[in-house]
Amino acid sequence: MKPLLNGVPYAVQITSLDFGIRTGSQLPEYPCAFVFSSNESRSGYFHSPNYPGLYPKDTECHYFFHGNLKEKVHLHFNYFDVEGVLPCEAISASDYVEFSNFMARDRKYSRHCGQLKEFDVESDRKFFRVTFRSNDRLDGTGFNATYHFMDEVETYTGKPTSTSEAARQFN
Repeated sequence: MKPLLNGVPYAVQITSLDFGIRTGSQLPEYPCAFVFSSNESRSGYFHSPNYPGLYPKDTECHYFFHGNLKEKVHLHFNYFDVEGVLPCEAISASDYVEFSNFMARDRKYSRHCGQLKEFDVESDRKFFRVTFRSNDRLDGTGFNATYHFMDEVETYTGKPTSTSEAARQFN
């Protein structure tokens, strides 16, 4: 939900080197990359650059999740508004979010774009990469998600952080 000014929604524009992202550890060797380690926190939240405002154009951000041996990570997307149309490829000039168990693209997961209802994604192993990519055309509000590291044999049974708690992080 966008912040209100005199009862009217408005977009917040954050122009800082950390892209308005206050969680994870920022990697200096990338323009926009953040690491989330289960040694530091078993659960938390992450979001697209400048969320809940409009994300910047022509931007690529990486979110790297590092669990311990025999751990995996579960992601729950509370909000998702990334400009684009399926299949979210370059030919459709779509912005997208991509998931992978590797540093390279993983054919197991399709790219996500558009306005989507809440959804979940889970890694197969201890490493997981989320990449957000925007082009130089239209923009959107982006996404807000929670993460939870768990044992490989665990089954995810609920949201690690409530939607309202995740939303409070931005007020």
